[in-house]
Amino acid sequence: MEFTAVIANLGKHAAGIVAETPLSFPTTTEQVQAALRAIGVDGVRYEEVIVKDYSIGIDGIAPLLGEYAHIDELNYLACRLERLSPEELTKFIAAVRHGDYCNGVQDLINLSYPCNLEQYTLLPEVQTYEDYGRYLVDSRRDFSLPKEARFYFDYAEYGETTAINENGDLTPQGYIFHHRSATFQEIYDGKEIPREYKVFQYPPRVKVKRLNPKHGRDSPRHKRQ
Repeated sequence: MEFTAVIANLGKHAAGIVAETPLSFPTTTEQVQAALRAIGVDGVRYEEVIVKDYSIGIDGIAPLLGEYAHIDELNYLACRLERLSPEELTKFIAAVRHGDYCNGVQDLINLSYPCNLEQYTLLPEVQTYEDYGRYLVDSRRDFSLPKEARFYFDYAEYGETTAINENGDLTPQGYIFHHRSATFQEIYDGKEIPREYKVFQYPPRVKVKRLNPKHGRDSPRHKRQ
C-alpha cells in the first residue's frame, strides 16, 4: 500500500523557497537523513519540517494527518497498517470512513490495534439499507418475522432506522457500526513513540578539516624548492 509524504524545509518554505522531496513509509533513519539532506534540513541552520502533501492508498486519511505530523508518528502509523491482514485493513478503512475516533494520527494509530478494530462489526455483504433490513430479519437479531409478513415488510426503512439508532454507516466496504458498550483503548498516548518506530535523525555533520597555521602556504613545507 502506498504511503508517501512530500516533506519540505519549513524555514525555506516560509521564505518562499521551494525545498521539498518525497519520503516513503515505512522508512529508515538512513532514508530520513537522505531526505533531510536533500531539502537542506541540517539541525543547525534549519531544523523544522513541514508536510506539503500525502499520497496514501486509503481515502480519507491524508486530511487527518496535517502539515505538522512528525516523521516518527507517520512511520509508526505506516508500520501498523503494514501489519494488518487484508480483512483487518478493510475494516480499518471502513472505520475511518465511519469517522469515530479519527481526530488525527494518534487516533489512527490506536484504531489499527486489534483491541479497537474488534469493537467494530463490518458486514461486507450489506451495501444498502434494504440489505441491512433483510440481514436483521434473516438473522433474527431483534425479532422473528413470520414468513407471511415478509412480503409486506419495509426492509429498507427498518434497516435505515436501525442504522440511525446504532450510529452505523454504509461504506464501500460494507455496513459498519461501533459497539457502544466497548471502550476505545489508548495504546499510544500521543507522546511516547515505541523505539522501533523512531527513525528521525538529522544528517551527520560533515567535519571540515582546517589547514594547520604552522603548515600554511607560506610555510617551508609549501614553498617550492
